[in-house]
Amino acid sequence: MNRGSTLLWLLIVILLLIPTAAGRFLLDIAGGLLIILFLLPILLAGAGWIGWKLIQSKLTNCSNCGASFPNNLAQCPICGSEIILDSSSENINNNIPASSATIDIKAEESN
Repeated sequence: MNRGSTLLWLLIVILLLIPTAAGRFLLDIAGGLLIILFLLPILLAGAGWIGWKLIQSKLTNCSNCGASFPNNLAQCPICGSEIILDSSSENINNNIPASSATIDIKAEESN
């Protein structure tokens, strides 16, 4: 039984060493699999990081107990304290007219 597996491995090595179409095909498949094996953890880590950032953007922290919960709740599910939204930062971003935020430049001739 050991003889069959040795013959199989010897055949694979010969195919890889002899520059034939079959050897080139096996090397291409092995190279593609190695690239996938090396890139798969990097791609999974990147997808996990993006997912974590998306989840983190939809969470808020309680100022009383420090628990994290979805930002669409008005009351902390752990301690029950009311969540006070920082209205000054919302007013700064939402209530400024565009005309007061832009700068008008007038061309004048100099003497």
